[in-house]
Amino acid sequence: MTYSDYEKQLQSAAALSIGTCWSQGRSAFGGLTAALILVHIESQEDLSGRDLCTINIHFCGPTIADEPCEFRHKVLSKGKSVMQVEGQLLQGGEVKTQIIACFGVQRFANLQITPATKMFPEKSMQVPFIAQLMPEFVQHLDMKYTSEHMPFSGSSEARVSGWVRFAEAPPVFTDAALVALIDAWPPAVLPMLERVAPSSSITWNIEFLNPRAELNASDYIYYECEAVQAAAGYAHTEAKIYHQDGQLMALSRQMVGVYEKKVT
Repeated sequence: MTYSDYEKQLQSAAALSIGTCWSQGRSAFGGLTAALILVHIESQEDLSGRDLCTINIHFCGPTIADEPCEFRHKVLSKGKSVMQVEGQLLQGGEVKTQIIACFGVQRFANLQITPATKMFPEKSMQVPFIAQLMPEFVQHLDMKYTSEHMPFSGSSEARVSGWVRFAEAPPVFTDAALVALIDAWPPAVLPMLERVAPSSSITWNIEFLNPRAELNASDYIYYECEAVQAAAGYAHTEAKIYHQDGQLMALSRQMVGVYEKKVT
């Protein structure tokens, strides 16, 4: 199934299963699980006139492929300007992914700060899907690296950047689709490692800039991420996400667990 197939299915149901072709190690792709909770919320609540402003995500446990996923949500607060909604993906009664999404109404403001237009690197490297070496979900993406070093290459830089879009464009590009794409990249610390080591996102925050340029279904988005600190098996990363016209669209932060083995 493609990403848009899952979106369509969840718009008319409160449960589904995620196939193994969307797996990432022992779990389903985290970007997909978070995106689908957002799809569930948007299909159940009237959000007309409200923009997605922030989403806070906790990955509480692995989402097992081909096992039923149940979706729940609860409105935490609803004011004239801001609405906050909690959503969960559960398996076997246990929460696997939890989000809190904040939706806001645009208001009059004299205060305006406009980020500079991004100038992108001229060179990029297409990344083909290689079975057994890459997470299964990567087969559904079209990715081009602009950073020089791949994961586990022993680089001196903790940085990842490049272009990404779905290999099969969805009919409509939704905010949930953007959430899924932002999480497509490996943690920015992995290029520094010399040996393969498992890693997993634990918490994730995205702030969406509004108003922002619309995305067509076939558009690439540009992702640029650096690690700001790593120690004791955890890393903290910061990313900026750009429209292909150079406009900043979102800010992303993650805490990542990195599970290195001692070398004797």
